[in-house]
Amino acid sequence: MVRSPRTQRALLVVFAALVAASGAAFVSTATAQLAWQERDAIDFRPTGFELVDGDEPALRVEFAVTNPTAVDARIRPSALVAYDGDPRAGATLSVPRSERLAGDREATVPAGGTTTVTLVADVPPERADRTREAVDADRIVVSGSFVVTVRGRSDTADV
Repeated sequence: MVRSPRTQRALLVVFAALVAASGAAFVSTATAQLAWQERDAIDFRPTGFELVDGDEPALRVEFAVTNPTAVDARIRPSALVAYDGDPRAGATLSVPRSERLAGDREATVPAGGTTTVTLVADVPPERADRTREAVDADRIVVSGSFVVTVRGRSDTADV
């Protein structure tokens, strides 16, 4: 057992320096790990909404899809619902599970690039006026997911 106050103080300083160095190493490693995990995050950002009138109204939702990965990614919609304002309020505008890509069944987003895709979702005729008002007032909020396939492996990405 160390009884000298000088030795005790020296051991305490060494211990404090060790704790500080360990903390700095942890923060550095944790920050690098988070950056590594998010490097491949494909981003879906809605950029425009349009109501297509007619006997069967539909909502066209334009998305900018950014792919920061080093390989091409294929995407297809899995679910998309449009709301008038906050989704928790329950003011659903589109028919759930009616979404589809305009043109094709899936789209390819090039490696390191951004692509614009348009989804079309059915709108019940009785909600067409409210949907038009929400589009004009820029109140539409979308919620859903896409299936993303990279190098043969698929996963979902929330919107």
